Parts: sequence; structure tokens; C-alpha cells
Amino acid sequence: MAKNRILYCSLFFLSLVFVYFYGGKIPYMLFYVIVTLPVVSFFFTIIAYTRFRFVESIDKRIAMKGETIVYTLSIHNPDFFLYPFIKVNFYGENTVFFRQFQSKSFSLMPFKKKSFTFNLVCKYRGYYMIGVKNIEFEDYLGIFKLSYSPSTTKTITVNPRLIVLDNLNIKTNYLSESHSILNNRYEDVTTIADTRKYTYGDSLKRIHWKLSAKVNQLMVKNFEGTSKTNCVIMLDLRKNNYSYEQNIMLEDKIIECAVAVVNYCLKNWIPINLVYHFNGLNNIEAKNIMDFDKIYDLLSNVSFDQDVHLKDLLKIYSRDNVKKVDLMIFTLNIDYELYDEIYNLKAAGYDVNLFYVSSEDFSISSKSIVNDILMDLPEIGVTTYKIDIDDNLETLFNAASA
Repeated sequence: MAKNRILYCSLFFLSLVFVYFYGGKIPYMLFYVIVTLPVVSFFFTIIAYTRFRFVESIDKRIAMKGETIVYTLSIHNPDFFLYPFIKVNFYGENTVFFRQFQSKSFSLMPFKKKSFTFNLVCKYRGYYMIGVKNIEFEDYLGIFKLSYSPSTTKTITVNPRLIVLDNLNIKTNYLSESHSILNNRYEDVTTIADTRKYTYGDSLKRIHWKLSAKVNQLMVKNFEGTSKTNCVIMLDLRKNNYSYEQNIMLEDKIIECAVAVVNYCLKNWIPINLVYHFNGLNNIEAKNIMDFDKIYDLLSNVSFDQDVHLKDLLKIYSRDNVKKVDLMIFTLNIDYELYDEIYNLKAAGYDVNLFYVSSEDFSISSKSIVNDILMDLPEIGVTTYKIDIDDNLETLFNAASA
């Protein structure tokens, strides 16, 4: 565009010199044509900008990691003249879809339309804006452009993949209790915790007949658990200084790992508390597999944008909870400060399991420190998993349990 402007200014100057030195009909005609051309070009560009039509569609807004989403865009020229220079920029160009979403430049013949279809592979969990970011219209001379930005933006949510684990080598007192919990259904039938609406599959023995008659619909009793939640999943949401795609890859892996462990615990009737820092300390309780969906939805949308160090989060939780619990720590960051806090927790009677997703592929500056810490942790009784981005979690955990 800069070259076109320089060329036009040169032609304008030459035509002005031509008129000044020679005068006459032809020099003046040439001068007026050069002066008029940008006005006419701008006029037709304004018409194209205001009259063009486009339609974009996505076959689904929520997908599972690994699935493919089909995005379609159609742009229509309803006029009798050519739309010469159109460029479409997409939101996905700056996200994990950048190799699948790329700008498109084209022209539109009169009364024609142009369609594009993208098959977007959802490689990583997250929430993404996709679709048209803006549409640029250049005039016939290529000396200016108009940019149209849609008033609404299409989004997709990619949920983490659910990996079902058969075995998991973790230290928790609840593993020895799971069979007895299954036998008594993890409930004290003498104490009612709350009530809820009847759903298909509920036992008739659980129906609260008096309350059902009162509210004119079937209500079911939920009983108190025979033991209290004692297994804490601590999730480190501290932000890192890697590139956008590198952070997405690391965060996706640690969330996938956390989802697999949560599912394993709840499936085996190991009650958990999910603890993380977001605008303060958050503590989400889940007692059995019926509570898995709320944890899964939370982990699908959680953001890694906090500044609180994990050691501080552990201090806050241990200070406010006198009871010794089983800790499962999920983090992307390991340093000596965290090691010292884990050592103190072990000395205080906590059972600690550490799940560390390695970032060594992106930064090797602290590789030796991390390796030293990971070698020392098992010596103080901490069950440790080092997970690389390309690791198969099911294979990794099953091998560790063998």
C-alpha cells in the first residue's frame, strides 16, 4: 500500500507539472482523471464495505480435546462491480490454531460468493475465540483500506481429555478404606445430610415420602458420609513466562493429569477437596463419582494467571486446617522453596504426592535444580511423578503402579 501511495503521489505531481508547463486540453484532462480516480475508487470501496454480506458457522461450540470442529465462512458480493482486494483475518491465527487458521486474500466477481472451510483439530484444552477478526477492503488503486470488525465473536470450549486409570500409586489412607466404603455405600443412613429431586436409578429406599407428599414431587434423601474428606488435591495456577503455545501445552497436560487423578479417586470412593488460589483460597469438596462433573467443568475452564507461590498456598492451607490430610500437589514449577515446604509438611505428618509436569523442553536453565529435587523427594517419603508433555498418562501411571 505504501508503494501505491508513493506511485500515485508521483503521478499527481507529474500531471501537475505537465499542466503548469504545457497547459491545454490533454494535460488538464490527464490531471483531472488523476484527481478523480481516488474519489471514484473510494466511493466504490464504501459501497462494497457497506453492502457485502458474510456468514460464518461452527458445527459445535463445545468439544473434547482431540476432536475436530468444522468452521465455515462465506462472503457474498451482491453488486454489479468487482470487489478487487479483500483480506480476511481470523482470531485463530494467534492461538493454537495458527497453523490451521491463516489470513485469506481474494477478489470477488459481481454477484458471486467465496467460501472457506476449516477443519480445526482441538489439540489442547482451553477457551478460544475463533472466526472473523476483521475484513479489510482495499480500493482499486490500493492507496487506502477500510476494516470491518464483526460485532460478535464466536468461541469454542475445548474440554480436557478424560483418561480412565486402572491403577495409581499414591499414598493415601483412603485406599485401604475404599472397599469398606463401597460395602456400606459410604453413608450413615441414620443421619440425613440434605434432600434432592428424584432421578432415574435412585433406590426407592432413599425416597423421603413425607417431604415428597408435601412438595408434590418425589424427593430423595442424601445421607452423611461415614468419614470426612481427607484427601486434598492442590492445584498450582501460577502463570509462567513461556510463549502462548508453550503455556497452553503445559497447562493442558497438568489439567489432563488432574482430571485423571480426580476421576480415579472419586471412582474408588476416595473423597477429595480441590484447593486452588483464585481471588482467594478456594476449596471445592467432592465425595463420590456423582460429584465428578462439577470438578471436571471447573478444571475445563480454570485459568493459570495467579501470582501466589505454591509454598504460600500450602502454608495457608496447613495453617487453617489442623487435621493432617493426604496431599496431592499438581504443579508446573519446582524450586527449593517448595521443597522446603513439602519437607515441613512431611515432618508434620502429612502424606504428600507430587505431580510435576516438566517444562525442560522450553527452559533448561533450572534443569539440574529440578532433577536434584525430584531425586531427593522420594527419600523423604514423597511419591513423585515427573510428567513430560508427550507422555501417555495411562501408561505412565500403570507402569509406576506395577
